[in-house]
Amino acid sequence: MEKERIDLLKKVAIAAVMLRTSEGDSIRISEYRLRGNEWITDHRRMLLGKRNLSSFRTKRSITR
Repeated sequence: MEKERIDLLKKVAIAAVMLRTSEGDSIRISEYRLRGNEWITDHRRMLLGKRNLSSFRTKRSITR
């Protein structure tokens, strides 16, 4: 009996999430995951060991 109740509650929760996502309310990209300004992007690139943004943008795609 208790397992049936838990299964029913799971189904209701899944249906509620699906209903809310179809409205576009619950699944949205957080504003913190947006690109941000160039200073932040530049420092993130350097922390990951990549070239800074200015040298990345000026490099040619083909080595000559």
